[in-house]
Amino acid sequence: MPIEARYHEQVRLLVSLLPFLNDEPCFALKGGTAINLFVQPLPRLSVDIDLAYLPLEPRDEALRLCRQALQRLAGAFSARLPGMRAELQDNRRDELRILVRRGRSQVKLEVSPVLRGTMHPPQERDVVEAVEDDYGFATVRVVSLPDLYGGKICAALDRQHPRDLFDVKLLLNQGGLDRSVFEGFLVYLLGHPRPLNEVINPRLKPLDDVYRQEFVGMARSDIPLQQLEDVRHELLTRLGQLMTDEDVRFFLSFKQGAPDWALLPLTGVDRLPAVRWKLANIQKMGADKHRQSLVLLEQALGSLRS
Repeated sequence: MPIEARYHEQVRLLVSLLPFLNDEPCFALKGGTAINLFVQPLPRLSVDIDLAYLPLEPRDEALRLCRQALQRLAGAFSARLPGMRAELQDNRRDELRILVRRGRSQVKLEVSPVLRGTMHPPQERDVVEAVEDDYGFATVRVVSLPDLYGGKICAALDRQHPRDLFDVKLLLNQGGLDRSVFEGFLVYLLGHPRPLNEVINPRLKPLDDVYRQEFVGMARSDIPLQQLEDVRHELLTRLGQLMTDEDVRFFLSFKQGAPDWALLPLTGVDRLPAVRWKLANIQKMGADKHRQSLVLLEQALGSLRS
């Protein structure tokens, strides 16, 4: 499958922005760009920059400091890169982004201040050799593999976008969905804005249109739509294999509003703002709705492990 020329131009623009991220240590790279340009050998192109905001300040302070850091980045892009126009868009409290344009190419840099912090410290990574050969060199902070793929798996189950499913397909093919990545998935599932049962028991979406419009022309090899559709079942099967009785008991205790953190083999998860926000919402639920949601989660967990 030939890669379309317009995507090459976007990736060149994207790679030129990456070194500037090192001026703002509050950010680390995550998402498809981190996977395909820094971990995998460029199996597909990625044209957005997704950032994790690392500090765990209170929400309002985090929003303010995150916005300031993005303003500095936008100013640096415009001032130091010829022909570049960078615009900070902060009209939504829960989503901050910079739109960067050069000629007809555009790259979006985005951060969600709600999803603050990570499970593990980020690591400095160089772009893979294929990226350096075709687009140039960069070194940036990248979130850990459990953080990176834990978030990606949640995105694949939620959005079911062909790009996310492609990234997960490679992970599954390589045997990379191990216990450490699964634990990353558990953590990002806890902080996901949608109900837990809806993420692990998703309604399968039609992919035909988005496959043609937003995936074809981005991958270096031809991946038929059917293979990407099948990834959803393969992923859920593997997650069910990895989930233990202790994981199930933990999820149910979390949904009951009184998580038994001793069942989770990780530390510091209770400090992550997205997890705390989700737990607070559970604790505010009315009794009837709470009972119903607990039944739905039990059913979804049972289906996942069957």
